Amino acid sequence: MSHELNLESVLEKLVLIQHFAHGSKEYCRERLIGSEKDQGNAEFDEYWTWAKGLISSYILECSVRVRVLLDTVSDKPEAKEIAQIDKESISGLVIGNITKGRFDLSIRESCNKIIHAKKVSPVWVTAVDNDVEFQYWSGDFNLVGTKGSDEWELTLHVASWAKAVEKFLTKIDSKDLIFYVGQDWY
Repeated sequence: MSHELNLESVLEKLVLIQHFAHGSKEYCRERLIGSEKDQGNAEFDEYWTWAKGLISSYILECSVRVRVLLDTVSDKPEAKEIAQIDKESISGLVIGNITKGRFDLSIRESCNKIIHAKKVSPVWVTAVDNDVEFQYWSGDFNLVGTKGSDEWELTLHVASWAKAVEKFLTKIDSKDLIFYVGQDWY
């Protein structure tokens, strides 16, 4: 028997991740986060903590659950079809840019990179509104790690990644490919 994965909770977090990524600029513009008006950078510090804390926690939780799901079905007849759906789910989306190392960036591999990253940092951008500079989270996370002795670096486009994983889980669920995962006899 596998763990109970509560994929509805994963889907919920994937939607919230996308919303957070797409709303960061407007939220920070309204509050002038990281600007000279943000005396002492208190709001920037608080927002940085939210952005890194919430998003890294959510992408890590989603990645672990997806990887457990994929490992659970890896020796089942559905494994080939699920691997194909992985490829289809990222089609037309750029879920990240590999800046160091060589690997194919699938949903499975992106989850591995999220789980095994040794350094994780949100990417900040500076913008101007009414002649006032402010900073916001770009929606990207830089992930750095090693696999064996090989170093790798990945800029994860969090909203696109979350959308791809959402498509992946929705499709494998709609095809009843994971219906029995979590059952005692599976």
